[in-house]
Amino acid sequence: MEEINVKLIIERIDSVIEEMMDELIALSPEEARELMHDVKEFVLRPGKRIRPLLLVLSYKGFGGRNCDDAIALGSAIEIMHAFLLIHDDIVDESEFRRGEPTLHKIYKRVYNSEKLGKDLALTVGDIVAFYVIRIIGRLHVEADVLRRIIETFSNCYVKTGYGQVLDILYSSNIDENVLKQDIPQKICLLKTAYYTFVYPMLFGYVLSGKGRNIVEEERIASIGEKIGVAFQYRDDLLGAFGGESKSANDIVEGKYTMLVKKAVDSLELSRPSERRKLVETLNKMEKTQEDIAYVREILLNSGAVDWIKEQISELVNEGMKKLDEIDMLSNYKGEVKRLFGEILKFPI
Repeated sequence: MEEINVKLIIERIDSVIEEMMDELIALSPEEARELMHDVKEFVLRPGKRIRPLLLVLSYKGFGGRNCDDAIALGSAIEIMHAFLLIHDDIVDESEFRRGEPTLHKIYKRVYNSEKLGKDLALTVGDIVAFYVIRIIGRLHVEADVLRRIIETFSNCYVKTGYGQVLDILYSSNIDENVLKQDIPQKICLLKTAYYTFVYPMLFGYVLSGKGRNIVEEERIASIGEKIGVAFQYRDDLLGAFGGESKSANDIVEGKYTMLVKKAVDSLELSRPSERRKLVETLNKMEKTQEDIAYVREILLNSGAVDWIKEQISELVNEGMKKLDEIDMLSNYKGEVKRLFGEILKFPI
């Protein structure tokens, strides 16, 4: 049985990402090269590389043999991840990403202009996304497989885009009508589950040359949805209580997460006045440290935090059971399970 060296896979991914970004810099006009060097640094900031790693493990697990193609496609979707983060940071007006200044803040400092910083970051983000299409076109695959990869690629990022739309629409904009809808669950699926878990696994499956098998693809999607929602729930905890270079950004931005929904629902009958205060606090455009402390206290005392932890555990266990049902090599399946298990490490 083939030995799996995850550390080596990640090192190869980082090396290929660096080569790709160097190529993009070389293709840039001289006047824009310094901008692209900053993008390269942003893309290569240390991260878990969940998406490309899951793609490679899926590809090999489904019998794929040309690991260079899997590394290339995995590197491409990690570059796409950076593109989404660049735009997300502008929308959220974030100052830091992975402990360092966001790209638009770097450009703002260089050019001493907030507008120019955002405009440049938006545009170079677009350039990065368009460049990824070139990478996909260079894969050594049959025409039918390439068509399926492009179709999968489009489905992935269209859904992610709609997740971002919902996230924007309902940040600091929570009303009674919104509270009756299942918006947080839709955001979990669209913005996180699909592009972090479902589609990386499907990319690996399609790239391996497996023919269309609707049943198997639906099983893969079901696994990714459960694990992806659990991953987002854990991220909701981080966004409210901090950890892993994060702060209370979700509270500051008034995000309508499942953690918030559970707290609001639990207060609806028992403490309606507290429910109104919680919603009013989240809807405030400017929040004080006292506001943040209040929201955290409510999330804890309402039982929402304990409930979300239980949901994470249940979803991860269900996802692992479903993983046993798919036709993947056992050693790679075991490594995927290990990756899923990391989600059970709670920040609080």
